[in-house]
Amino acid sequence: MADSQVECLQDDHVNRKVTEDMCQFYYSEEHRRCLEVLSQHGIQSYREYIKELNIRGFLSTKELIDLKNSWKKYDTEPKSPKKAKPKSNKLDLEPKEEKVSLQYWPDKSDTEIPPLDLGWPENGFYRGVSQMLVYTHPPKENAPTIKAVIRDLIQTAKKVIAIVMDYFTDREIFKDVLDAADKRRVPVYMILGEEGVKHFLEMCEMMQLSSFMLRNVRVRYVTGVGVYLPYGKISGCLTHKYLMVDGDKVASGSFRFTWSSLRVDRSIMTLLSGNHTEPFDIEFRELYTISEEVNLYKELSLSNYQSSPMIGARARSSTVARKLINPKYSLVVGRSPAPGEMLRFGTPNPPAEGEDGKSEGEKRMDKFLDDLISIEQESPEIVNLDDLPQSLPIKKETRKFVEDSLSPKPSKKVSKFFSLKKRPQLDRVVDGDFVVVNKPTPESSNSRGHSNIDLRSSVNSSPTKSEKPKTAEKCIIS
Repeated sequence: MADSQVECLQDDHVNRKVTEDMCQFYYSEEHRRCLEVLSQHGIQSYREYIKELNIRGFLSTKELIDLKNSWKKYDTEPKSPKKAKPKSNKLDLEPKEEKVSLQYWPDKSDTEIPPLDLGWPENGFYRGVSQMLVYTHPPKENAPTIKAVIRDLIQTAKKVIAIVMDYFTDREIFKDVLDAADKRRVPVYMILGEEGVKHFLEMCEMMQLSSFMLRNVRVRYVTGVGVYLPYGKISGCLTHKYLMVDGDKVASGSFRFTWSSLRVDRSIMTLLSGNHTEPFDIEFRELYTISEEVNLYKELSLSNYQSSPMIGARARSSTVARKLINPKYSLVVGRSPAPGEMLRFGTPNPPAEGEDGKSEGEKRMDKFLDDLISIEQESPEIVNLDDLPQSLPIKKETRKFVEDSLSPKPSKKVSKFFSLKKRPQLDRVVDGDFVVVNKPTPESSNSRGHSNIDLRSSVNSSPTKSEKPKTAEKCIIS
């Protein structure tokens, strides 16, 4: 049930009538019935029904024609071969209407959400400096044109290009988009209006594109919010017009990506950057989830690329994904992609399928993934340290050598200059009441390089060969 219906069922709800003069006025049951008459019986019946209910007209002639043309009947063909009852041309405003009047609230869709398989930038909370610039066509003094600003944004894109446009037929801008997708390998996502898809495909056919140029381009289309009626739906149109580049720059305004809009019409564009682009980012991803695919390879009769095994219907874990990036697993996958392209592109010549609809590479892939789950991993054996053999005893000679090598040795220079001098021992002889001390000889005092030599004297104090050693002189101390 809709939120308004749930709110009406509450006990404390006061059903206050909202008139057209109030700013909260949005939905009217009388307007919905008028749209039913318009879709079933035409414009003239709509005008007569308004006079009958005595309400003011709320649609212009152009809106009447557009809404009448956008109405589509539901596909209600019976599954059984029973014959369907013929429908009368008259509009039944009886109790049958109450039975089917709740069908304009659509049910939740059970279709798969399309992924952004080419990647999407994660900008986080900060998207750079927030700025806002306004451009007009015709441009103001010393200001660039809107088309020049748009082409410059596309040519400098590095992360992603996201386009939401009702009509896209300008070849120069589309050529810049293809160069960014093909030469610089920038992911390109495009969301077009349903009415603008046929004009976009017409432009692609005239440009004679190749399948290799479209490998980084994803095109989808959406309709408006629409109004659900008992016998059909008025789809509405997409009127969003903006370009988002790298997730931090957005160009939005009244322009279209057509030659006449950017050359003949008057338009205005606002260039936003920084945190101002976050609402556009969220809106684009929401539109992408409800959009429908436009298969360019099928519409343009081009050979399609085989999708990567990581982007299939089967979910892969992060562990398996990291293994598949390694080039040594290319034999398991069954192809040899370019470095860094395994998760994005396939091969132009897909392998032949077998009897069961699977190629040889897919079979090897399934077997490899099953082995990762089914094969039991053997844990290493835990060894007790007490059970290990003890080390052999070290010999005394080896131990002494190791200790000598580890012990610090004083350098020769330090021991030469800072070693303590040994005092010469004096011979003492006791002779009665006197102690006789023998003085050391000059030779004994000069046993080392540094001796008690009088440096002031110029005579060499070292003894020569001809000299004979003198006997020690005796000194009597009383």
